[in-house]
Amino acid sequence: MHPRLTVVGTALVSVVAAGLTTLGLAPAPPASAAAPSDVRFGTFNIVTVSADGNASGERKVWSQRRGTVISQILRQGLDVVGVQEANQSTIYGSRLVDDKRNQYLDLRAGLNKAGADYQVTSVYPYNCYKAWSSRNCHYRNRAASGDNRILYNTRTMLLLHKGAYKYPHQVRNSTARYLGWAVFRVRATGHEVLFVTTHLDPYSQSVRVAQWRDLISKVNSLKHGRPVVVTGDFNSTKYSDWAGTMLPAMVNAGYGDVLGQRAQRNPSTLRPQSTTRVWINSFNKFRRDVRSFSYEEDRFSSQPRTGNGVDWIFASNDLTVRNVEVVADMDDNLQLQGVIPSDHQMLRATIAIP
Repeated sequence: MHPRLTVVGTALVSVVAAGLTTLGLAPAPPASAAAPSDVRFGTFNIVTVSADGNASGERKVWSQRRGTVISQILRQGLDVVGVQEANQSTIYGSRLVDDKRNQYLDLRAGLNKAGADYQVTSVYPYNCYKAWSSRNCHYRNRAASGDNRILYNTRTMLLLHKGAYKYPHQVRNSTARYLGWAVFRVRATGHEVLFVTTHLDPYSQSVRVAQWRDLISKVNSLKHGRPVVVTGDFNSTKYSDWAGTMLPAMVNAGYGDVLGQRAQRNPSTLRPQSTTRVWINSFNKFRRDVRSFSYEEDRFSSQPRTGNGVDWIFASNDLTVRNVEVVADMDDNLQLQGVIPSDHQMLRATIAIP
């Protein structure tokens, strides 16, 4: 069967009839002589709009939190960001602001309304023939990855390939868990990178670990010599019982934590050339006092303990990590300012892509 040619973003991609999620990616081209380019990657669990009914106190509804989510992404100058809990359903239109179709499209609309030029790697909610409804779904591959979505700055990154992977291990009668992936070309240099984002199951430890192992196998099958960045909410800290197995498994597969964290150890030898507020946990539970979810006594240390975050960025072991930041809009008294955007802090890593 001959491949057909399909336009993805502005890139022309060869797509086999079986679809993008089973795409046999060609190896990356030989590295050019261009110097490495610093690319800013992020991961952000933005809290699903479907949970607006739980909003009270410091926890606001999506329409109120959205502005801070947008401003943090823009102020960090992210080239690529993986977002989790970006609800794909079309039934929450009354709770959205600019794009009434679903939450991740509403986020994209807000970013671009502010003057940016972001795109979602797959705009489709469902891998169905009727892409905007999951009812009576007749499968069609649309690279839809549930509520895990990848947004990218089209001014700096060119989308080459995209796909989604539904984990074979799932909790029955629960939200389906996916991995979303994309291959980008850095416009400034022509260098390529495989970017992945995910949200591992929060309810079952055995399923969570199985999904993590599935992720490693899938990434191994997709990279084809390209540098790799893996992001997401892993519902795991370095002190989780299984971290002693899975963090080394990631390093052995070629993808170490961008902070250099090790299981059951804090502090450890930090990997980045510099850090910003990494003593803060990534999970805040909508608490305004940063001292309640951080090692605030380490904030002036040259070798701070790292927050026990559940959100992670992993990158190929041979990549240079320039800086890692736990993003927090706080004052000198360590109080979060303005509307708290999520019960997670965004994590950003600037990485040199060769």
